[in-house]
Amino acid sequence: MTQIKKSFVFFLMLTGLFAMLPSPALANSWDSCVKKLPAGGEVPTLRCFPVVFSNLTSTALTFVGAVAVILIVYSGIKFVTSGGDPKKVGEARAIMTYAIIGAVIVLLSFTIIYLISYFTGADCVTDFSIGSCN
Repeated sequence: MTQIKKSFVFFLMLTGLFAMLPSPALANSWDSCVKKLPAGGEVPTLRCFPVVFSNLTSTALTFVGAVAVILIVYSGIKFVTSGGDPKKVGEARAIMTYAIIGAVIVLLSFTIIYLISYFTGADCVTDFSIGSCN
């Protein structure tokens, strides 16, 4: 495996590890959704679904952003090292185009959700508190 591929895999693994770390902002939400057992343990209830879903979407957004940045850098390196070959330049341009389009689509989807939440006043959409929507 080349050095660039090894670095790419390492960066993806590192990004995934940081994205899976628990969020301090959601710690209070998690404590309120678990049921305390008499024996001293805790059992998650269905009220934990919004917390888990919020963590998953945050992780996915971080992962998509990291992959987009890596693909843009990779296509830039491929473009610079193409040596003027039209086929290689076209491949690099296609990779960059698709990486940017993918990142824009993901960011626009979150922007649309937040705009709908802002204009309608339905904060439960952005907080993923599905049960409290009225």
